[in-house]
Amino acid sequence: MSIDLMKALHENQIRTLTERVRLSLNEDVKKLGFSMPNMIVNAAVSNNINIMIRNGGRDEDDSMNMKKERGVGFVVGDSFFREESRTGRDLGVLAAALHKKRFGKLRVLDAMCGCGVRALRYLVEANADFVWVNDANEHTRPTILSNLSQIRQQEDYEDHENNNMGRRKWVISHCDANRVMVERYLQSDYYDLIDVDSFGSDSFFMGSALSAIQYGGLLYLTSTDGVSSGGHRPHTALASYGAFIRPMPYANEIGLRMLIGGAVREAATRDMDVWPVFSYFARHGPVFRVMLRVRRGKPKENKHYGFISYCSLCGDSRAFSWDEMREICCPCPKQKVKISPKSNSFQISI
Repeated sequence: MSIDLMKALHENQIRTLTERVRLSLNEDVKKLGFSMPNMIVNAAVSNNINIMIRNGGRDEDDSMNMKKERGVGFVVGDSFFREESRTGRDLGVLAAALHKKRFGKLRVLDAMCGCGVRALRYLVEANADFVWVNDANEHTRPTILSNLSQIRQQEDYEDHENNNMGRRKWVISHCDANRVMVERYLQSDYYDLIDVDSFGSDSFFMGSALSAIQYGGLLYLTSTDGVSSGGHRPHTALASYGAFIRPMPYANEIGLRMLIGGAVREAATRDMDVWPVFSYFARHGPVFRVMLRVRRGKPKENKHYGFISYCSLCGDSRAFSWDEMREICCPCPKQKVKISPKSNSFQISI
């Protein structure tokens, strides 16, 4: 076979694979109800073509545990990964892409990266300028390296002492998440988006994450503490989030409010103000995720920070501010319910 014929067959194979990936990616994106810039689509297509060529044209390689999410190929290996959390990752990438479009830059810190799929998607789909990729488990390093190696480094050096990463696109570390974020703060190395996808309560990481965030940046928090949000461990919720939660029929909403309220209080101690961009609840886990915009200065008023009441007799539920605590009562026509620590009919959550 001549060289020219072999070259023509190779180019035809690449064109076929490119069209396959492009159609698959567009179909996945349409299911979410939004579109992506051509530059992001082309980057995702290019990366998947490279992966499929290395794998002989296959979308998946079972021996490598290869997966594909929104057109981005990656390896899971032995790291923790949940396919059900894809929507949460989609929302994070979408918010990051919009931030990059609005401000023209995007530096991301993925504090608990797992296999590195979130970091990879921030680079490919949101066109992040730089991503710090951290996971405490050093055994995941080969998997993370395998995934991020799809993104070519422009400069192969890093100067931690002078806080200079050159033009590198990503850096991998294996430390406690709090340590990484505090060290970034001490180096005055601030980030436009910090993603903390933790297990259990996220309150342990709020302070360090807020320290390393850029003013105007995005903080993506997680909680999987469905027991506290359901009102079954009120004292635990009080210690973690400053919220005394009682059992209520809308525990999922309470869980999101609890997470946002904890961030509001933590931010206020640092002369910061946070505003929710979106909140998301998923049944698996369960998982509570909130994206917050961080701004300089304490909130001028606390009209959104108070109490939620619920009457088990009539089902009435309403919000009260701190100034309205004396007025808290139920309009239930059956009975005038007064606040009492021992009352089971009228429940209040801060």
